[in-house]
Amino acid sequence: MVYELTENNLNYQCKQYRLRRRVHFFSETASTNDIAKQLCAENKGANAVVVADCQTAGRGRLDRSFVSPKGTGLYLSAVFTLQGNEKHLELLSSLAGLAVRDSLYNLYDLQVGVKWPNDVMYEGKKLCGILCEIVNLNNRPKFVVVGIGINTQRGAFPDDVAGIAGAISEFYTGEIDRNELCAEILHNLDRYIVRSGALLREDNDILTRIKACSISIGQRVRVVLPDEDFEARVLDILPNGALLVDDFTNGERIVSAGEIVHML
Repeated sequence: MVYELTENNLNYQCKQYRLRRRVHFFSETASTNDIAKQLCAENKGANAVVVADCQTAGRGRLDRSFVSPKGTGLYLSAVFTLQGNEKHLELLSSLAGLAVRDSLYNLYDLQVGVKWPNDVMYEGKKLCGILCEIVNLNNRPKFVVVGIGINTQRGAFPDDVAGIAGAISEFYTGEIDRNELCAEILHNLDRYIVRSGALLREDNDILTRIKACSISIGQRVRVVLPDEDFEARVLDILPNGALLVDDFTNGERIVSAGEIVHML
């Protein structure tokens, strides 16, 4: 059973978690990230969270579309205010992936892992997509929007992702309350992005957790960059969230953007 996602239920769950969030709920919208960024541009983004039951133009990393059917997922965008002295904004994606990972473990006892930088995976299936976007005001980073889309039930996945996309209900047979899941994710995002201070300093505890949940370290991968791709083995995750890899030809390289594909 999947509970109905509603504004009242979301507000109730946020209060249970003592979250100071202003919920903007839509039964359908184009993109929760776009609404969140518009709120930021109007200086109304502080503590905002935008949640939708359906997106008609959902987006993922690298300008990919994120299919968001009604009633089959949770689509949210949480706004965080930047202090201006953050050192490791590149770590945001990994922190968001860790927050989702912990939420799925806490609520559904799923031992999910994170494929760098933030693909939440279980038994080879991708359960979640994450898109972090910086919003500038007066030419300076002021807000970050963390967009998260989770498949709670299997929907009509397009052919190009049908083989890898998965849903929580495929692996968990109990009740799934998307309102509770939303509040749990927000709680963990606050925990890692705000309360940990990981963006302000090299936080070894958080980095240790990121590494422990990574399914990419030690893997042979294909690194896909805008201007090249090459095979490598992942050696480590650095304090700023970048990958340290051995490309088999030129030795160690740092990968801070692009994507990796695990090779069998």
